[in-house]
Amino acid sequence: CRIAWHGSLGGRMAERPTYTEIEHTADVGIELTAADLASAFGLAAAATFDMICDLDAVGAVRVFPVRIEARPNDLENLMVRWLGELLYIHESERLLLSRFDVTRVSEGVLEATVAGERIDPERHTVKVELKAATYHDLRIEEIDGVFHVRVIFDT
Repeated sequence: CRIAWHGSLGGRMAERPTYTEIEHTADVGIELTAADLASAFGLAAAATFDMICDLDAVGAVRVFPVRIEARPNDLENLMVRWLGELLYIHESERLLLSRFDVTRVSEGVLEATVAGERIDPERHTVKVELKAATYHDLRIEEIDGVFHVRVIFDT
């Protein structure tokens, strides 16, 4: 994955997302609700990185686009690919991500702008290493206009 840096968001810290951390056998997971599909994907990403390192300690210094493709009408596959790409960027580039502006989720395509900064051991404490989002017990469902998301991660 090549990352092209596109400016800065002024180094502002992210707001902590509202989610519930769940323990699942030897792994961890998240559960959250969102008003729309784009927010569901953005909040899932924010919760993922908040589990890794407190988001309030991570600046939005480096900004770049992300585009993910999956099978049409397969939101679960799109979620796993989305979080997998972000975890790959985290691991390969040694970045913590803190901003997730999802601009499109439709017909198997997710487009977003994400931002973060390189890991600084003086300021960032990594709480847990997440290896991958899994399909196990994965849920993305709309109930009465609210999206409910559950993701389990390999640790």
